[in-house]
Amino acid sequence: MGSTISSDLLSATQIPVEVLNTAGIGDFLWPPQATLQDNATYDYIVVGGGSAGCVVSRRLAESKSDSVLVLEAGGNPPLAAMIFSLFVLFPHSFVDYDYVSTRDEYAARGQDNFTMITAGKMLGGSDSLNHFVHTRGIPKDYNNWAKMVGDESWRYENILKYFVKSERLDDAEILRKYGEFHGTDGPMGISRQPEQEVVNILKAFAEVGNPTVLDLNANKTVGYSQSQFMYDNYKRQTPAYSYLTPIKDYANLHVSTNTMVTRIIFEGNAAVGVEAINDGKRYTFRANKEIIMSAGVFNTPKLLMLSGIGPKDHLESFNIEVLQDLPVGENLIDHVAVTVLHKLKQYIPVPNVPKAAVNFLRVPFPVLTSLVALNKSRTCPNYQTFNLFFQHDVPFVTPTCNTVFGLRNEICDRWQKEVISRDSLYSLLTLLQPKSRGVVRLSDTDPSADPIITTGYYTKSDDLENMVTNVKDYITVGESSYFQQIGAEIAGLDLPACAEFEQGSDDFWKCYVLEHTTSTYHFVGTSAMGQVVDSKLRVKGLEGIRVVDASVMPNIVHGAPNAAVIMLAEKASDMIKNDNNN
Repeated sequence: MGSTISSDLLSATQIPVEVLNTAGIGDFLWPPQATLQDNATYDYIVVGGGSAGCVVSRRLAESKSDSVLVLEAGGNPPLAAMIFSLFVLFPHSFVDYDYVSTRDEYAARGQDNFTMITAGKMLGGSDSLNHFVHTRGIPKDYNNWAKMVGDESWRYENILKYFVKSERLDDAEILRKYGEFHGTDGPMGISRQPEQEVVNILKAFAEVGNPTVLDLNANKTVGYSQSQFMYDNYKRQTPAYSYLTPIKDYANLHVSTNTMVTRIIFEGNAAVGVEAINDGKRYTFRANKEIIMSAGVFNTPKLLMLSGIGPKDHLESFNIEVLQDLPVGENLIDHVAVTVLHKLKQYIPVPNVPKAAVNFLRVPFPVLTSLVALNKSRTCPNYQTFNLFFQHDVPFVTPTCNTVFGLRNEICDRWQKEVISRDSLYSLLTLLQPKSRGVVRLSDTDPSADPIITTGYYTKSDDLENMVTNVKDYITVGESSYFQQIGAEIAGLDLPACAEFEQGSDDFWKCYVLEHTTSTYHFVGTSAMGQVVDSKLRVKGLEGIRVVDASVMPNIVHGAPNAAVIMLAEKASDMIKNDNNN
């Protein structure tokens, strides 16, 4: 008989991870805690040690002459964060900011009207708890950025070198065919784990017009592929590990974890330092050259607004003196997603040992990534899918559905029961270029207060219409010969909330989408180029302060944005060094 994993049990399994972290197990991997001194001066101060902050800090410290202070609100990643199979333990834990959206009775029905928002609170940021899949987007993304900000340096042909610079790809087949698009000696280990079990599934998608592609990070922009992972030699390739660990003992690199920056200090229009709290003590740190804001898509705008940079009316409502009136916190974009679960091949009920139990250091199940164009003759995709293949009688559906993506227990437990004795395909369909926008705002002038996050999902009706079209396109895989042969079915279609609509109708699928919408945690855009920062990522109208993280993206890429964040930080590092004559 199949089994389920309750959210209470998962919470219990997080306890030993936190105990081990408190004991400091694994701290040898990370830079030592900096010795802090009030009013100390550094050449560069990096606020936030997430993906971008780690990359920038590494590149600035490589000179060995410039002093770099990194201030990270969270701690070091627990050793368990390096292990693929344990990523499910980290949502809602001590390494997650565990934000939630404002109340949304329209698009967050499947999450009790509040969208769960996972965001990493540790060195490496969200890249220390995300889902490892490595996607770059498509060339058109960066060409559009260049056009939007009037700077040709952002065109794909000009930024490809930074993707290459960041990578250490370990895949002979991809390198043989697409080597010009990849690097082999960069910090970030990238690998695949091809699995025979999904060959028939790939053939099924190809049969309905979606070709099988070896590498979606090269010159192919549509198709289904076995995923590339930020994972190498059995270890997660968080930038905390891949970028900072090799230089952790540099004398000019100073990393202070569990340190909350509370305000940026300005003299006139020039950023000259920051105020921060560590272990209950307040510190002021000054920067000779620049302050780099890399606190992420939620906390970078929060800190900017607390420091007087943001929408005038909003700041004045908190009696914050306005230094620069800019649309900080606006233009919040995410790849809104909907889950579809297929019941695949059926087996005689027998206990099954999941791959994760045999070797939990490997990816515990095959993962397929796709970029799909509705018009099969086009090369610009309309939606993306992340597809997890679960073998029969393993309890992976519930934690994926509930703990990772936040859907209600009753949805997840019902799906788990429906796939008893069957293989399953858990698919997350994402809308690649949503028109809807959300917003991040202050909730309080207390720097420790969570920001107010409104996702804005489906506030533009075209997004819901397009998602329905995408779902209808995706489920045509059920017409393939393999899916027909094994009697594949979509689970969970007998929905009481949608009973008034004919199954398969557009109205039914609209209802289904609204009942199963989640975030992919691909948030970008809240300090966008052209709006808040210029094309060199300098905050408009101010000196000595730059933003380098996902918040500067003026539009979201056609794929999970983490690879693009790392590329962006590599490019920003060169811009910072050039502007400061390094």
